[in-house]
Amino acid sequence: MQLRNVIFALFLCTVFFLPGQAVQAGDKAVEIVFSTYMPTSYGYLVQPLQEFMAQVEKETAGKVKFKFFHSGQLYKGKQEFAALERGEIDMAAPNDLYLTGIVPETGISNLPFMWKTPASMQKSLDAGLWKLGINDKFLKHNVVVLGTAAGGPYQFYAKGFAVTGPDSIKGKKWGVSGSTASKAIELMGGSPTTMSSGELYLALQRKTIDGCTRPLITGLGRKLYEVVDNISVTNMAYFTCMLAINREKWNSLSKEVQTIMIKAAKQRDKRQLELLEAFMGKAIKQYESNGVKVHIATENELDSFKKRMLPVQKWWLGKVTDGKKYIDFIADHH
Repeated sequence: MQLRNVIFALFLCTVFFLPGQAVQAGDKAVEIVFSTYMPTSYGYLVQPLQEFMAQVEKETAGKVKFKFFHSGQLYKGKQEFAALERGEIDMAAPNDLYLTGIVPETGISNLPFMWKTPASMQKSLDAGLWKLGINDKFLKHNVVVLGTAAGGPYQFYAKGFAVTGPDSIKGKKWGVSGSTASKAIELMGGSPTTMSSGELYLALQRKTIDGCTRPLITGLGRKLYEVVDNISVTNMAYFTCMLAINREKWNSLSKEVQTIMIKAAKQRDKRQLELLEAFMGKAIKQYESNGVKVHIATENELDSFKKRMLPVQKWWLGKVTDGKKYIDFIADHH
């Protein structure tokens, strides 16, 4: 009987108290509710988030568990940040274009022709672009920024003509995504209308607009290849996909878990760039297979665009008082 009791006691020690066991008896895993408006079809944006969660769960060995909601199951894109700020969700990956009214400096990513490639943008982000003040401003909104990753660059979509320079924009009606893009189109003599991505298909089909500016992933997701016949790849502007957590939730985590999450966030940023670059090459071929002519802008064409876009920077600096340090930082780190 005594031997049996000893064996049973050793068994309990092995199960509950063995060094290296991640979750001991009585411990309860920390649950993190992660919400994104993005559908899983947005592969290069969502897959890195899924890998981030898997890495954190693995490296915490069960101390952290995620509940993942995608495709706007909990909140739509423009609702997401407010929910994160209030603590109704724990984590999100907001698009910075939705946040310029909260932190105007985030609009730096949408200034025209600041970066030639996604890799050059990521270099600026990794060097600390948002650490110039953007992260601190989000902290005042109860949000901790863990990572920043380059989103897909914006291209020109058109019906019946190709965009080969600023003069191609003149006299045409364009569907755009915000005030910065509107200003850029105006400077080139076009007529901009702010539209959601969901409105573009019908607007192009009904010829309410002649073209639009959007990333390649949007055009595929919205099947714009059915209503346009030309795409010009200029990498005109970008968006930043941040990785963020509610401040109270962050402060409730152990230093060990925080360290693991910061490490995983950096990996997520790197992974998103890898998948984005691979996606862009495949996307161009996919458009071509659907009968769309794809024009890759030449250096001369890009120079022409840049010269016409300089007034956009002056306009932006008039709205963002500390904006110059961001522009100067990019010039030194891209």
